[in-house]
Amino acid sequence: MAPARGLTAFGLVAALTACTAGGPLDAPTPLGVAQISLDMVEGGETELALSSWPSAGPPELVILGLHGFGDYGPSTFGTAAELWAEENIQVYAYDQRGFGRNASWQRWPGAEALVSDLEATAKAIRGLHPDIPLIVVGHSMGGGVTLIAAGEGRLDADGAILLAPAVWGLDTLPPLYRAGAWFAAVTWPERRWDGQGVAEIWPTDNIELLRRLAADPIQFGNPSSREFVGLIRLMDRAMQAAPRAEMPIVFIHGSNDEVIPEKAARRAYDAVTAPKTFVEIETGWHMLLRDLEAEVVWREVADQARNIANGEGP
Repeated sequence: MAPARGLTAFGLVAALTACTAGGPLDAPTPLGVAQISLDMVEGGETELALSSWPSAGPPELVILGLHGFGDYGPSTFGTAAELWAEENIQVYAYDQRGFGRNASWQRWPGAEALVSDLEATAKAIRGLHPDIPLIVVGHSMGGGVTLIAAGEGRLDADGAILLAPAVWGLDTLPPLYRAGAWFAAVTWPERRWDGQGVAEIWPTDNIELLRRLAADPIQFGNPSSREFVGLIRLMDRAMQAAPRAEMPIVFIHGSNDEVIPEKAARRAYDAVTAPKTFVEIETGWHMLLRDLEAEVVWREVADQARNIANGEGP
């Protein structure tokens, strides 16, 4: 997620948003992936930008990465993927619809489209590597999308690792925030919020990273009222899907996360009945793969992915 003067989309959600609004604000427009190459995942009505980091040797497992709100694939996963590739992990990360390098940039597609895109892309990646374990790694909003797909039986993967997943939904989100977002979505559905005067929430201790993201022309952290509502609907759906997930799931949460409360992450974790583990990163913030101590998380993800692939955990 891109910062706005130290703010993030979900930080603003915490200060302003709600779940329900009048009308179908996130109508589904699913994408069916027809083929996949190094550069793009191609589908019926659009294309999704895809980045790939080939493993140094024969791949032992495959990671498919999903970024958070306002972000894009290589921004979230690029540095970590270089380390994983050196350890014989093949890495893919695509820009979710509405974000990054896609033609649909800054057009909220709705939760159903995001889940459908993951469902189709995971199947395409599986087709490229049919005999190698596939682990989906989702950060923030990407973690929420991953949990929905897993819980709804729509994820062809061997396991999932959720990094600070967007699961602040259902009764873990205060009613006042829901009421505020409902009002904003009805009154100013397309207004984008930069968070000035609302709250100061820091997503990371990596200040240089925040400066780079602020200067990145395709990164954005000013969600619209419509997107606020869509994000909370997505988090509600992730919480509802959690008990139905059947694949191994790892939650990784930063002790300093000011965006997703640990209470919400623990609530989602407790709801999962599949094999699971919860990893607390003492030096971690919300942007776990890009914090100052991010290498700790890179290695934790690689270790947990191997455990899943080898049938040794979580």
